[in-house]
Amino acid sequence: MPAAVPARLLIASSLLPVYQLRSQPPPAPASPWPPLGQAQQTDSGGARLTVTVTKLTDPLLDSGAALLPATRAVAVFVEIANAGPATYDSSASGDFSVIASTGAVTPAFAPQGVCQTPLRDFENDIYAGGGGSGCIAFSVATGARILAVRFSPHAASPGSRTWLVSP
Repeated sequence: MPAAVPARLLIASSLLPVYQLRSQPPPAPASPWPPLGQAQQTDSGGARLTVTVTKLTDPLLDSGAALLPATRAVAVFVEIANAGPATYDSSASGDFSVIASTGAVTPAFAPQGVCQTPLRDFENDIYAGGGGSGCIAFSVATGARILAVRFSPHAASPGSRTWLVSP
């Protein structure tokens, strides 16, 4: 008859294969936010909006933006469509924001280049069935990573949508 094995030894040895099976770290949890390029819908004051952040340019070069020391300019390219029935009238620099790993992020005036700030905001008076596209420049701390881009209708949190920026 075999010798009795202490219970704690049996328990410890039965756990060993579990640890051996996990040779790689567990996968990171999925993001609740879609990637850039994916359209998202939201409602705002009777306007049914479809919003897409199409591209992020980091850094934004040759924009002529007046930046504080230790900051850089980035550009967010977007499209917005209104299925109605109400008109959507807002400001892109107030509705869109950038979420960075560190430091303050503020809209920046770009007097020239691919993200030139227009005289008339592309989010002004988007009637039912209409749309607009454009670019918003932001000032971001030099060492910061851009984590996400957010759209908040009329610069308020109800109805906001967020896009994940890939590392």
